[in-house]
Amino acid sequence: MFFGYDLKEIFTFPFKDSDSRKYLLIGGVISIAAFFIPILPYFVLFGYAAIIARQVLNGEEPHMVPWEDWGGMFKDGAKLFGVRMLFTLPIIILAMPLMLGGMAMPFIAEGLDSGNTDTFLAIYTLVMLGTMCIIIPISIPLAVIIPAAEIHNIEKDDFAAAFRFKEWWPILRANLGGFIVAFGIYYVTSMVFAVVMQLLFVTILLACIAFLLIPAMTIYITLLTYVTSAIAYRNGKEKLAQVGIESPAIVQ
Repeated sequence: MFFGYDLKEIFTFPFKDSDSRKYLLIGGVISIAAFFIPILPYFVLFGYAAIIARQVLNGEEPHMVPWEDWGGMFKDGAKLFGVRMLFTLPIIILAMPLMLGGMAMPFIAEGLDSGNTDTFLAIYTLVMLGTMCIIIPISIPLAVIIPAAEIHNIEKDDFAAAFRFKEWWPILRANLGGFIVAFGIYYVTSMVFAVVMQLLFVTILLACIAFLLIPAMTIYITLLTYVTSAIAYRNGKEKLAQVGIESPAIVQ
């Protein structure tokens, strides 16, 4: 059980019946579109996940629904994408120079002699390791904090709500363990899929199967992430109510 929800139900609801599998397949097709159209298909995927998360916030069991309100899903997904981008901006700023340096390295090394190339590579490696030592301690807490802000945004249907920390921070603190478990479920599931993908890439035939599974994996992990985060958020609100603490998120 995960805060009153059957874990088996959480993991299997996307393919519980034929309609659910059909809707999951549609999500997979949209994931394939993301290979050709940058970012925009993810807005729709996130927006669909927001619909499922609202079911949990309303006390319902998560269940797949038809892909109908495309405009609404796109809008909700764009807000979630924006929230995630702004929260991860420090990591992006730190990582961007490393990415650009890595892409430029062959051209820089080509213009240097062997001695200077070795020096440049040594300096770049030290800078990369130093930056990673900063990024990792930042990214771990963000992985737990961001879902709380995203679910608050979904609940209030307001982009700015994600940045009203006083509203959702008490909920996060009240059920910090729940949000950590939600992240753990996402992390373990992602690792399992990654191992499966590596095994499938052993042969050309299985690699073709892997390319078909990647889109399904994308929508599945997205749904799982938002459902478990919504459960943790809802339980955090319930814990605050039980101890008689009124956060702005509860009284509004």
